[in-house]
Amino acid sequence: MKKEAKVEYGITITKPWSKEMYDHNDTLAELVKDTVLNMWNEAYKAAKAEFVDEDELGNEFGDMQWDGASGEMIKIQKAITYYSFSNQSIDEVTEEVESELEDMSTYRLVELVEELEIELEKRFIGFNN
Repeated sequence: MKKEAKVEYGITITKPWSKEMYDHNDTLAELVKDTVLNMWNEAYKAAKAEFVDEDELGNEFGDMQWDGASGEMIKIQKAITYYSFSNQSIDEVTEEVESELEDMSTYRLVELVEELEIELEKRFIGFNN
């Protein structure tokens, strides 16, 4: 007896994946990337607002060492890159975070949604999430 096909969001789940499945996940991937980038920008802006014009060495916020970043920035950065930084500036880490996020694969985005507890109306399909 043939197993009944599973349907999510009006899309039949197939193996190999159908164009509709890829399109759905691609659309959702862009939404997640935009959401996480907004989270990053808000955390950056909030941390910068708490920063005085320059530190004792005359550095502006983005030029400060990464260990001066806020807890929220570090949480998002670690969720995206999986590793820590020590001798880079906040702006250097920002570049790395944005680059990693832009190039992130769909399966990593599925993990990122879970790790950062992002609420989505729809979920990725074809994954065990």
